[in-house]
Amino acid sequence: MSETTSSTAPTVRLIGGPPDWDGQVLTHVTEAELAGPRAALGGYLVSSCVPAGHPDPGARAAYEPGNEPLSPGLWFFQGWVPYWSQASDERRGEHHELVGVESDADYLPVAWVDDDGARHQIDRILVHRPATGEDDLAPDAWHVRSGERDWELLYEFPDHWRAAPLPAIEDQEHDGLG
Repeated sequence: MSETTSSTAPTVRLIGGPPDWDGQVLTHVTEAELAGPRAALGGYLVSSCVPAGHPDPGARAAYEPGNEPLSPGLWFFQGWVPYWSQASDERRGEHHELVGVESDADYLPVAWVDDDGARHQIDRILVHRPATGEDDLAPDAWHVRSGERDWELLYEFPDHWRAAPLPAIEDQEHDGLG
């Protein structure tokens, strides 16, 4: 009599970035890799959606996992490699206001409520940049799309969120995150 064991291979879900990678699931990592240092995880992915005007048409979409409590199996778009100062992921909001953020079971923001009580549903996460070892007191930055507008959400521990609209993307393709 033979026993069959069911094992599920670990996966990585890509969040944000160009439409050819956003939401895709990768299966090339091992449990040991996901359990190891997060700094060793991530990838530079070939994309067919390099932004128009990028000086390197072969630029790569950079993905890395976030910090705990986020799963190491969630990798977030970080920007384009090589770096391009005109890319939309380099935009910054101004005049951030305190907001209340709702998160899902993966600790991903799904909506926020502003001081006026207006609820903003997040349609898509565009970019997530966790605070780095260079400045551990800096906030985690999330670029999200809500309705027809892009926003920057800043998370500062513990559970302190601020939001501001991002400048409009001019003369660039939004879908390719130019």
